[in-house]
Amino acid sequence: MVEWHMKSERKNSGGRRRTGRRSTKKLVWKGGTFSETKLSEKEQRVVLNKRGKTLKNQLRYALYANIFDPATKKTSKAKILTIIENDANRQFARRNVITKGAIIEVDSNGKKHAKVSSRPGQNGIISAVIVETVETKKEKRKATKKSKTKKTPFSEKGVTKTSEEKEEKPEEKKQAKEEIKEEEKKEEKQKEKDAEKTGENPKEEQGKKSEKEEEKLTKKEENVKQESKAKSEEK
Repeated sequence: MVEWHMKSERKNSGGRRRTGRRSTKKLVWKGGTFSETKLSEKEQRVVLNKRGKTLKNQLRYALYANIFDPATKKTSKAKILTIIENDANRQFARRNVITKGAIIEVDSNGKKHAKVSSRPGQNGIISAVIVETVETKKEKRKATKKSKTKKTPFSEKGVTKTSEEKEEKPEEKKQAKEEIKEEEKKEEKQKEKDAEKTGENPKEEQGKKSEKEEEKLTKKEENVKQESKAKSEEK
Protein backbone atom coordinates (compact mmCIF):
# COMPACT_ATOMS: atom_id res chain seq x y z
CA MET A 1 0.00 0.00 0.00
CA VAL A 2 1.44 3.37 -1.10
CA GLU A 3 0.70 6.57 0.81
CA TRP A 4 -0.29 9.29 -1.67
CA HIS A 5 0.98 12.74 -0.65
CA MET A 6 0.27 14.56 -3.92
CA LYS A 7 -2.68 16.80 -4.70
CA SER A 8 -5.76 15.43 -6.39
CA GLU A 9 -6.44 16.32 -10.04
CA ARG A 10 -9.87 17.61 -9.02
CA LYS A 11 -10.99 20.29 -6.59
CA ASN A 12 -13.39 19.83 -3.70
CA SER A 13 -16.14 21.24 -5.96
CA GLY A 14 -15.46 18.58 -8.63
CA GLY A 15 -13.76 20.76 -11.25
CA ARG A 16 -10.37 19.85 -12.71
CA ARG A 17 -7.30 21.51 -11.18
CA ARG A 18 -5.23 23.51 -13.72
CA THR A 19 -2.05 23.38 -11.64
CA GLY A 20 -2.00 19.59 -11.60
CA ARG A 21 0.55 19.29 -14.42
CA ARG A 22 3.39 20.93 -12.54
CA SER A 23 3.20 18.32 -9.74
CA THR A 24 3.25 15.22 -11.97
CA LYS A 25 7.03 15.25 -12.39
CA LYS A 26 7.78 15.51 -8.65
CA LEU A 27 7.62 11.83 -7.80
CA VAL A 28 9.38 12.57 -4.49
CA TRP A 29 6.05 13.80 -3.19
CA LYS A 30 4.67 10.30 -3.50
CA GLY A 31 4.92 8.22 -0.35
CA GLY A 32 6.68 4.87 -0.16
CA THR A 33 5.27 1.49 0.70
CA PHE A 34 4.23 1.10 4.34
CA SER A 35 6.54 -1.44 5.96
CA GLU A 36 4.01 -2.58 8.61
CA THR A 37 6.64 -3.75 11.07
CA LYS A 38 5.04 -6.59 13.02
CA LEU A 39 5.99 -8.55 16.09
CA SER A 40 7.26 -12.04 15.23
CA GLU A 41 9.48 -14.86 16.50
CA LYS A 42 12.17 -14.04 13.89
CA GLU A 43 13.47 -10.71 12.57
CA GLN A 44 13.35 -9.93 8.86
CA ARG A 45 14.73 -6.91 6.95
CA VAL A 46 14.36 -5.83 3.35
CA VAL A 47 16.93 -3.71 1.49
CA LEU A 48 15.49 -1.24 -1.06
CA ASN A 49 17.30 0.74 -3.79
CA LYS A 50 16.59 4.45 -3.62
CA ARG A 51 17.60 7.57 -5.55
CA GLY A 52 21.26 8.53 -5.67
CA LYS A 53 22.39 4.89 -5.42
CA THR A 54 21.38 4.76 -1.78
CA LEU A 55 20.00 1.82 0.16
CA LYS A 56 17.25 1.70 2.73
CA ASN A 57 16.69 -0.99 5.33
CA GLN A 58 13.09 -1.75 6.16
CA LEU A 59 12.27 -3.84 9.22
CA ARG A 60 9.32 -6.08 8.36
CA TYR A 61 9.32 -8.42 11.40
CA ALA A 62 10.80 -7.48 14.77
CA LEU A 63 11.65 -9.38 17.95
CA TYR A 64 14.23 -7.24 19.82
CA ALA A 65 14.58 -3.53 20.62
CA ASN A 66 17.34 -1.25 21.90
CA ILE A 67 16.06 0.09 25.23
CA PHE A 68 17.39 3.24 26.88
CA ASP A 69 16.88 3.59 30.63
CA PRO A 70 16.92 7.29 31.68
CA ALA A 71 17.52 6.32 35.33
CA THR A 72 20.79 4.44 34.69
CA LYS A 73 21.50 6.17 31.32
CA LYS A 74 22.36 2.84 29.72
CA THR A 75 21.09 1.03 26.63
CA SER A 76 20.45 -2.69 26.44
CA LYS A 77 18.95 -5.17 24.01
CA ALA A 78 15.60 -6.55 25.20
CA LYS A 79 12.91 -8.83 23.85
CA ILE A 80 9.57 -7.30 22.83
CA LEU A 81 6.61 -9.03 24.48
CA THR A 82 3.54 -7.13 23.26
CA ILE A 83 2.33 -3.82 21.83
CA ILE A 84 0.17 -1.98 24.35
CA GLU A 85 -0.74 1.31 22.64
CA ASN A 86 -0.28 3.00 19.29
CA ASP A 87 -1.64 6.51 18.78
CA ALA A 88 -1.20 6.27 14.99
CA ASN A 89 -4.05 3.78 14.73
CA ARG A 90 -5.91 1.82 17.39
CA GLN A 91 -5.96 -1.22 15.07
CA PHE A 92 -2.14 -1.34 15.04
CA ALA A 93 -2.04 -2.42 18.70
CA ARG A 94 -4.43 -5.30 17.92
CA ARG A 95 -2.44 -6.32 14.82
CA ASN A 96 0.94 -5.94 16.63
CA VAL A 97 2.16 -3.27 14.21
CA ILE A 98 5.05 -1.16 15.53
CA THR A 99 5.54 2.47 14.46
CA LYS A 100 7.20 5.52 15.95
CA GLY A 101 5.44 6.57 19.17
CA ALA A 102 4.05 3.13 19.96
CA ILE A 103 4.25 1.84 23.55
CA ILE A 104 5.65 -1.67 23.82
CA GLU A 105 6.13 -4.06 26.72
CA VAL A 106 9.73 -5.25 27.07
CA ASP A 107 11.48 -7.92 29.12
CA SER A 108 14.33 -5.88 30.65
CA ASN A 109 14.99 -7.00 34.25
CA GLY A 110 11.26 -7.50 34.54
CA LYS A 111 8.32 -6.32 32.47
CA LYS A 112 8.62 -2.63 31.56
CA HIS A 113 6.93 -0.23 29.17
CA ALA A 114 8.92 1.69 26.56
CA LYS A 115 8.06 4.24 23.88
CA VAL A 116 9.46 3.70 20.37
CA SER A 117 11.63 6.63 19.26
CA SER A 118 12.91 5.33 15.88
CA ARG A 119 11.22 4.68 12.52
CA PRO A 120 11.38 0.93 11.83
CA GLY A 121 10.49 1.37 8.15
CA GLN A 122 13.30 3.91 7.61
CA ASN A 123 16.05 2.95 10.08
CA GLY A 124 15.67 -0.82 10.14
CA ILE A 125 15.90 -1.02 13.95
CA ILE A 126 13.65 -0.33 16.94
CA SER A 127 14.91 2.09 19.57
CA ALA A 128 12.77 2.86 22.61
CA VAL A 129 12.89 4.76 25.91
CA ILE A 130 11.51 3.36 29.17
CA VAL A 131 8.42 5.24 30.39
CA GLU A 132 5.83 4.89 33.12
CA THR A 133 3.38 2.07 32.72
CA VAL A 134 -0.10 2.83 31.42
CA GLU A 135 -1.61 1.44 34.65
CA THR A 136 0.32 3.89 36.84
CA LYS A 137 -0.84 6.80 34.66
CA LYS A 138 -4.47 5.73 35.08
CA GLU A 139 -4.02 5.42 38.84
CA LYS A 140 -2.55 8.93 39.03
CA ARG A 141 -5.49 10.34 37.07
CA LYS A 142 -7.94 8.68 39.46
CA ALA A 143 -6.04 10.04 42.48
CA THR A 144 -6.13 13.60 41.10
CA LYS A 145 -9.88 13.34 40.46
CA LYS A 146 -10.52 12.17 44.03
CA SER A 147 -8.38 14.93 45.51
CA LYS A 148 -10.39 17.66 43.76
CA THR A 149 -13.05 19.23 46.00
CA LYS A 150 -16.55 20.27 44.99
CA LYS A 151 -18.09 23.62 46.07
CA THR A 152 -21.49 23.53 47.76
CA PRO A 153 -24.32 25.45 45.96
CA PHE A 154 -25.06 27.53 49.09
CA SER A 155 -21.44 28.29 50.05
CA GLU A 156 -21.74 31.88 51.28
CA LYS A 157 -18.31 32.10 52.88
CA GLY A 158 -16.54 30.12 50.12
CA VAL A 159 -16.42 26.98 52.23
CA THR A 160 -15.76 23.83 50.22
CA LYS A 161 -16.79 20.35 51.19
CA THR A 162 -15.64 17.06 49.80
CA SER A 163 -18.02 14.35 48.65
CA GLU A 164 -17.02 12.21 51.65
CA GLU A 165 -18.16 14.94 54.10
CA LYS A 166 -21.46 15.36 52.28
CA GLU A 167 -22.31 11.67 52.17
CA GLU A 168 -22.37 10.54 55.79
CA LYS A 169 -23.08 6.88 56.34
CA PRO A 170 -26.13 5.91 58.49
CA GLU A 171 -23.93 3.62 60.61
CA GLU A 172 -21.71 6.54 61.60
CA LYS A 173 -24.79 8.61 62.58
CA LYS A 174 -26.08 5.81 64.83
CA GLN A 175 -22.71 5.45 66.54
CA ALA A 176 -22.54 9.22 67.18
CA LYS A 177 -26.03 9.25 68.71
CA GLU A 178 -25.23 6.28 70.97
CA GLU A 179 -22.03 7.95 72.18
CA ILE A 180 -23.94 11.15 73.04
CA LYS A 181 -26.55 9.19 75.01
CA GLU A 182 -23.87 7.32 76.96
CA GLU A 183 -22.15 10.59 77.87
CA GLU A 184 -25.45 12.08 79.12
CA LYS A 185 -26.12 9.01 81.29
CA LYS A 186 -22.64 9.24 82.81
CA GLU A 187 -23.17 12.91 83.65
CA GLU A 188 -26.53 12.18 85.34
CA LYS A 189 -25.02 9.39 87.41
CA GLN A 190 -22.15 11.61 88.50
CA LYS A 191 -24.57 14.38 89.53
CA GLU A 192 -26.58 11.90 91.62
CA LYS A 193 -23.41 10.72 93.38
CA ASP A 194 -22.38 14.31 94.16
CA ALA A 195 -25.85 15.03 95.53
CA GLU A 196 -25.75 11.96 97.79
CA LYS A 197 -22.43 13.11 99.24
CA THR A 198 -23.75 16.60 100.02
CA GLY A 199 -27.12 15.27 101.16
CA GLU A 200 -29.12 17.18 98.55
CA ASN A 201 -31.74 15.81 96.18
CA PRO A 202 -31.30 16.99 92.57
CA LYS A 203 -35.02 16.59 91.82
CA GLU A 204 -35.97 18.92 94.71
CA GLU A 205 -33.44 21.47 93.49
CA GLN A 206 -34.99 21.41 90.03
CA GLY A 207 -38.46 21.98 91.59
CA LYS A 208 -37.16 24.95 93.56
CA LYS A 209 -35.59 26.46 90.48
CA SER A 210 -38.82 26.13 88.51
CA GLU A 211 -40.78 27.85 91.36
CA LYS A 212 -38.32 30.75 91.46
CA GLU A 213 -38.58 31.20 87.70
CA GLU A 214 -42.40 31.31 87.90
CA GLU A 215 -42.22 33.99 90.64
CA LYS A 216 -39.92 36.09 88.47
CA LEU A 217 -42.30 35.85 85.53
CA THR A 218 -45.30 36.90 87.63
CA LYS A 219 -43.39 39.91 88.98
CA LYS A 220 -42.46 40.98 85.45
CA GLU A 221 -46.09 40.70 84.30
CA GLU A 222 -47.26 42.85 87.23
CA ASN A 223 -44.65 45.52 86.48
CA VAL A 224 -45.72 45.63 82.83
CA LYS A 225 -49.39 46.06 83.82
CA GLN A 226 -48.56 48.89 86.22
CA GLU A 227 -46.52 50.71 83.55
CA SER A 228 -49.37 50.39 81.03
CA LYS A 229 -51.89 51.79 83.58
CA ALA A 230 -49.61 54.76 84.38
CA LYS A 231 -49.28 55.61 80.68
CA SER A 232 -53.03 55.44 80.14
CA GLU A 233 -53.64 57.81 83.16
CA GLU A 234 -51.15 60.33 81.85
CA LYS A 235 -52.97 60.42 78.52
